Amino acid sequence: MTHNITNPQLDEELKKKSLYLIIFVLVLLGILIMRLFVMQIIKGSYYEELSENNRIRIISVPAARGKILDRTGVVLADNRPAYNVMVLPEDISNPKEISERLAPLLNKQPSEIQLAIMQGKSKPYDPLNVARDITFEQVAKIETQIFNLPGVSIETIPEREYLYQSLGCHVLGFIGEISKKQIENQDDEDDYAPGDLIGKSGIEQVYEDTLRGDKGRRVFEVDARGHRVKVLGEDEPAPGKDIKLTIDQGLQAIASQGLGDRAGAVVAMAPTTGEVLVMESTPGFDPAIFATSMTAQQWKQIIDNPLHPLENRSMRGAYPPGSVMKIVTTLAGFHTGILDPDARVFCPGFYKIGNMTFHCWQSHGHGNLDLVNAIAQSCDVYFYTLGRALGIDNIAVTGFQLGLGVKTGIALPDELPGLMPTKKWKRQRFHQPWHPGEDVISAIGQGYTLVTPLQVARAMSAIVNGGKVYTPKILMEGEPVMVRDIAIPQHQLDLIKAGLKNAVENPRGTGHAIYDPHFSIGGKTGTAQVARGYTSKRPDESDIPYKFRDHAWFFGISPVEKPEIVVVALVEHAGHGGSVCAPIVKDVIEGYYLKKEASREQIRQNNR
Repeated sequence: MTHNITNPQLDEELKKKSLYLIIFVLVLLGILIMRLFVMQIIKGSYYEELSENNRIRIISVPAARGKILDRTGVVLADNRPAYNVMVLPEDISNPKEISERLAPLLNKQPSEIQLAIMQGKSKPYDPLNVARDITFEQVAKIETQIFNLPGVSIETIPEREYLYQSLGCHVLGFIGEISKKQIENQDDEDDYAPGDLIGKSGIEQVYEDTLRGDKGRRVFEVDARGHRVKVLGEDEPAPGKDIKLTIDQGLQAIASQGLGDRAGAVVAMAPTTGEVLVMESTPGFDPAIFATSMTAQQWKQIIDNPLHPLENRSMRGAYPPGSVMKIVTTLAGFHTGILDPDARVFCPGFYKIGNMTFHCWQSHGHGNLDLVNAIAQSCDVYFYTLGRALGIDNIAVTGFQLGLGVKTGIALPDELPGLMPTKKWKRQRFHQPWHPGEDVISAIGQGYTLVTPLQVARAMSAIVNGGKVYTPKILMEGEPVMVRDIAIPQHQLDLIKAGLKNAVENPRGTGHAIYDPHFSIGGKTGTAQVARGYTSKRPDESDIPYKFRDHAWFFGISPVEKPEIVVVALVEHAGHGGSVCAPIVKDVIEGYYLKKEASREQIRQNNR
């Protein structure tokens, strides 16, 4: 016999516990459902993207920079493929370990690589460049260990190449890694990331937006350790636009060869357009080293060089103009009506004002000279006399009209304005009055006056073209820009040209050493005094300390009757312009005619 024994109290307790359990399970299910709703519906796109990022990487692909060409199409700056080591910070869980593995393969310090990775953590999906332009041997070593280097890859990237190394380096400029400050200050439309290259000087800097191009994009899949599995897609980068300069590479090379290893500059211009044909400054540097991982030794060699190779002397070197200034003084004499070109001035070899004596470079004097012969023989006494009659303010008016004492406006950064002194300037600068003796020395380009070779080329171009002052033009595109026209009367212009022509053709002219019957050339020598008190006992003045030797100037025009080219040469601490700079100018002018004739011959061949 079986008996059913029930306990009402126990049954009731079990029912309550079962209810609590059911409620607890339902609450858990509700939480789970709500969580799934949030993850799948509300934040679905976020978690989908996060999941994809654990599998897919999207990196930018740098664009090739536009080429820089000379006026004839010769390539001055191009691109070449280079192997760069990239890291993706998101895929590197242990930066210290990766840095220690990578450092010996790249000949770098682990701390340097680790710092770059840590800085890149702010943008974990942007690839960082930790080594540029590595050797093929380094590529092979990294590839053999790539499995132990998650987040590390080797990319073939276009690297800047300067085909003529230091030739024209100050005009071309260079590129280098963008700074943190530049990244912070970039505009919204810019797309620079740490490690990107950007123009730092010269044409590369001024026309960065034109040259840089637009980045591409590459999408690839990675495994759990960050190793690449396959490429899923790619948008090709758009290369930058090419730029054609007014510079002539062949003439630039002639100027560079003439300057050699001396500190100096050569500027050549087309006087009727302001086009800059030559803008060479020596010593120079190879711009390519700034685009790669420059070593401390390379940087030290540059900054410790006493001749300062980074300095663009053609537009940043400010020097006394010496006797080149006599042409400006001549024009000032014409403008004021003081100068009678036929009147003769007697030069006994010195000029006196009160108890002060100013000597002519020709110690025994030039005798009686008119304007044309005074220019040709560069007689100091003639221009002492004219300068005293004019006064500095009248000379300065003409100087300013020709563009002295102000920036030329060329499309290159960091130009210096030079200095065109006046009485007012001296009072403000030194709280002193202007003295009559300063009129005298200013007339021959000594004293406070400072000019750059580019300013001299511009001013002399304006004089020989009849008074049209142009902004120096460095890009082929665009029309010439005339700043002003000071309208030099033809008879005055003819007299100045006659003086310049005689300076070369007349046996007594200071530039006669470069006379060549095969083409018309005129010019003016200049010797700019650096320091007084040194009297040389040697013909070459080699017993004077280098830093106290005079600067040498020469500017030449050709053909004299209707100039097509103006060339200015300056060599620091080189002595006499006629013997040092004039041959450089002649070589450039000769090269100009040879290229012109070759071009004509090519046209004749094409038309046959």
